[in-house]
Amino acid sequence: MESIIVENSINLEASVNAAKLPAVEILAYGGGIMTVPGWGAIAIELSGLELGQIPILADHESKLAGVVGHGQASILEDKLVVSGLISSTGQAVNQIVDSAKNGFPWQASVGVEVLEHTRIKAGEKVSVNNKTIIAPLSGLTVVLKGKLREVSIVGVGCDSATRVAIAASLRKGFKMEAEITKEQIRAEASTEANRIEAIHKLCENRSDGIEAKAINEGWDETRTELEILRASRPVLSGVRNITHISNAVTLEAALLNYMGFSGLGEKTLGANAMESGVRLRVNSLLDLCRAALQTDMLEIPRGRDELVRAAMSTISLPNALGNVANKLLLDAYEETAATWRAFCRIQNVADFKNNYAIQPSYFGNNLEMVAAGGELKHGDLGESLKSFKADTFGKILGIDRRDIINDDLSVFDGIATGLGRAAMRSLSDLVFTVLLGNAGNFFSEANGNYLSGADTILCIEALSSAITAMRTQRDSKGNDLDLKPATLLVPPELESVGRAILESEYIQAAQDLPTGNSLRRAVSLEVEPRLSNTGKFGNSATKTQWYLFAAPSASPMIVCFLNGKQTPTVEYFGLDQDVNRLAMSWRVYFDFGAALCDSRAAVKSKGQA
Repeated sequence: MESIIVENSINLEASVNAAKLPAVEILAYGGGIMTVPGWGAIAIELSGLELGQIPILADHESKLAGVVGHGQASILEDKLVVSGLISSTGQAVNQIVDSAKNGFPWQASVGVEVLEHTRIKAGEKVSVNNKTIIAPLSGLTVVLKGKLREVSIVGVGCDSATRVAIAASLRKGFKMEAEITKEQIRAEASTEANRIEAIHKLCENRSDGIEAKAINEGWDETRTELEILRASRPVLSGVRNITHISNAVTLEAALLNYMGFSGLGEKTLGANAMESGVRLRVNSLLDLCRAALQTDMLEIPRGRDELVRAAMSTISLPNALGNVANKLLLDAYEETAATWRAFCRIQNVADFKNNYAIQPSYFGNNLEMVAAGGELKHGDLGESLKSFKADTFGKILGIDRRDIINDDLSVFDGIATGLGRAAMRSLSDLVFTVLLGNAGNFFSEANGNYLSGADTILCIEALSSAITAMRTQRDSKGNDLDLKPATLLVPPELESVGRAILESEYIQAAQDLPTGNSLRRAVSLEVEPRLSNTGKFGNSATKTQWYLFAAPSASPMIVCFLNGKQTPTVEYFGLDQDVNRLAMSWRVYFDFGAALCDSRAAVKSKGQA
């Protein structure tokens, strides 16, 4: 899974009465383009965002000490608003509330789990949140579907343009006044505290969740009393308002619950499916075997060994295990770091033959004026074509009857998640094998993209030289290519230096010269351990070399996927035929490839002093 952190501004005001819960209201996202580390320019389509009650944390700390409170997310005038309460106690909470009373301008950082996204090319228009957005030169990522996971209160955010707003009454909604007096805040906070206290009295000794829902959704006393009355009515026998869940999905949900992955199950199957899985009462793998036989309407043997053999011959059990393996594998795959996404253009291929891409910076010189009645001249692709192809990478995943009899799925879980991480690592290994291999002298002084002289060790002057080298790239006829540097790629040994260059506000300078950092946030930073892994990549990897890339749309490198499938595939292929071993097996395979493409969109520095 992929996630983003979006930083915006909030203001927080504590209740006058210390015994009441302080209220907080957050303008989490204004609906336009943001710049997010690791993603670049990004916009979130709010209509595709899953909202609900979320935790409010301090600095993304998910441990108990970092829990600040809870809130309800909603969309107001094409903006994302989180309204909530400071419902926890502790040092972090006290610091936040006390600082807010003293006027400190707290900000927010929102965590969004990305479920589906698309890339928009530079200059193209796209409609997001009922407004037309033009993608910047670096391109734009639009999150089509996602889930709001949490909002954190932080000291400093990265979006300085966000309006600072003060939370008003949760019942009246979000306000955007430029100034709200302390008296107004105190009055509204007192009103909100009184509403919560009244609801608490009405719901005393109730455990059906009405109290939490009433507080979070802003119900008044009348609405709360009505809902309590409705909940107190007797339920007619046999009448249930439950969404139908298939037996196969229920079995899969039961397996995820048993393995301790209820969160992953709720994300992929839904809450109703997970509740259906709980009702199967699967407390062991033998229970799962019985449930699989019942799903397929087969007789349940009495003996344990016969029960396992029969279940392994069903359709339901292998499918459930295979689907769960696929979910575990993809979850681990999506959580594994992939720095190549910052500078590689993704290309779809339909087969395993050699495919060809056009290097954007070589594409046919500039347009020429056409005289009246004249003919258009042909451009010459020449050396602009670069070849690439996809290959297949795979492994076998299996579980035998002994694991089921021993009630042990830890090996199954470990293999599935391990293969997911291995799939992404294999893809990253290939990308950096190609990059470090430097086929055809891709990085060379002749191409104007290799810095090998003295003073190329990473520093502000060397990075400035690399940026200049890329910006001054020209074609064979002297036309400027208008390339814009976007990503600085460094080994772990240079991470602190890279962050100091790109994030420091000031630098040490000679007397009578400016001290501001002219390269602050000039490009984004990616840290890749393979750049210094000499054990795996040989002399091509060093601890001093570093790279500068343009955006993926400029095609420094290409990563291709067969039929556009950017994730591994899991397929069940039957029982093991060895008479001494009864097992179920699945094959995991992944079709991808990588190639160097446009040398003018990349710069390498040897990093020597």
